[in-house]
Amino acid sequence: MISIVIPTYNSSRFMPGLLESIFKQTVDNMEVIIVDDCSKDDTIEIVKAYPVKVIQMEKNGGPARARNRGVREAKGDIIFFLDSDVLVLDGTVREVKDYFENNPSANCVIGVCATQPLNKGFVPTYMAMFEYIHLVSARGGRVSVFAPRCGAIKKELFQRVGGYDESYKGADVEDFELARRINREDSIFLNPNMLVRHQFVNNLSEAVRNYFKRAVMWIHLFLKDRQLDNAGPTTPSNGIAAICSFLSFFSLLLIPAVPAAIHVFWTLIIIFLISNLTWWNFMRKEAGLLFAVRALFLNYLLGIDIIVATMYGLVSYPLKK
Repeated sequence: MISIVIPTYNSSRFMPGLLESIFKQTVDNMEVIIVDDCSKDDTIEIVKAYPVKVIQMEKNGGPARARNRGVREAKGDIIFFLDSDVLVLDGTVREVKDYFENNPSANCVIGVCATQPLNKGFVPTYMAMFEYIHLVSARGGRVSVFAPRCGAIKKELFQRVGGYDESYKGADVEDFELARRINREDSIFLNPNMLVRHQFVNNLSEAVRNYFKRAVMWIHLFLKDRQLDNAGPTTPSNGIAAICSFLSFFSLLLIPAVPAAIHVFWTLIIIFLISNLTWWNFMRKEAGLLFAVRALFLNYLLGIDIIVATMYGLVSYPLKK
């Protein structure tokens, strides 16, 4: 049996589309569990119009705690996690069922976000395409990340590794932390046929804040377990590109005082371009040259943001401990 677990918080505007996208897929032996984290809108009233099990948390504790609660009350041996701000594309629920039936030794599999996000605009489209290409490009079909916006895991494995760390109160890096523990026990596979459309951040200012916060928390996690990722936006090649962004910008500021810094600047820019070549070519083919050029500038700015966040993370980690 598949238990679809969805944490919600003030998610009323997303729920009709999400639940309709699930229930129009005919899969036998499936339950949908909504775990509401004390929403202040009409999320509960909306979801009760659908054949779902509703769990209302006693107090707001964050998505990690909500997901754990949903798993505890799930009847299925397969847990399919979805975020509340997604649409499930046709065939995805069936794909989850078929994947575990056709691969009986597999215990954990994630899907991907489609390149077309739920919200329109340059920034969300860039982020959707950026995440997509960095997941589907993973070699061997095994990944080091687990994305609960579209990820399935056998209940036994989830419980064996201890579930989500409930000390994470927001939608932070609790998914990366869980993936570390899963990888110590088993493999996480990627199935690109499991697809959702996701609501990404709307604009540059939101992207900068989101990247900064998650980069700080990811650095704290890295300093704790010293593990890199082989897929997604946190791969080493993206780290190299971010370092080149920051150092090239710094060297650019030095040129008036140190003219020779221009050579350093152009060297770093070349490395930056080479590091980003795979995803840039993908975006150029999918969305056109102008989009890809704009994406390069956005990536450059976010790279600077990430390195500033990294430095803050390095300084703040001892205080956090």
